[in-house]
Amino acid sequence: MAAALLTDAGSKEKPVAIWLIVLLAAVAGQLLKVLLYSVAQRRLVLAALGQSAGLPSVHASVGGSLLTLCAVRFGWQSPEAAFALVFLVITVFDAMRVRAAAQKQRYLVYDLVRLAPAAGSRRRRVVNYLDIIAHTPVHVAAGLVWGFLFALACETG
Repeated sequence: MAAALLTDAGSKEKPVAIWLIVLLAAVAGQLLKVLLYSVAQRRLVLAALGQSAGLPSVHASVGGSLLTLCAVRFGWQSPEAAFALVFLVITVFDAMRVRAAAQKQRYLVYDLVRLAPAAGSRRRRVVNYLDIIAHTPVHVAAGLVWGFLFALACETG
């Protein structure tokens, strides 16, 4: 079904651009995130569309779909697949480690402002910065599986 929607109008032999499938994997992952968060909260959560953190990880789904497409089209030994693998490792590392460190720093700043007697209105402004910005291993694993399956569905469909 997905492959039928992604075929070029003139020819079924010409493959769809990799960037388009990767972009669609990211958009579909964000829509899945809205669905999952809406079901969990029993209300429509459209804010999840713009959320970079959460389940599934859009970082991992983009990297996973890119790696899958490059491996299927060019082979595992190709420079394209190697580049996609390096891209995936860097983005997943950033999503989990660097962002987790930034999140810890945010909580420390919040604690400092909260404890300061003269914080006043700054306290309210700092609270708005405490949204979750890091991924858990489950978020990343779900994103990888989503990207892998989405790319395979588009390629083999």
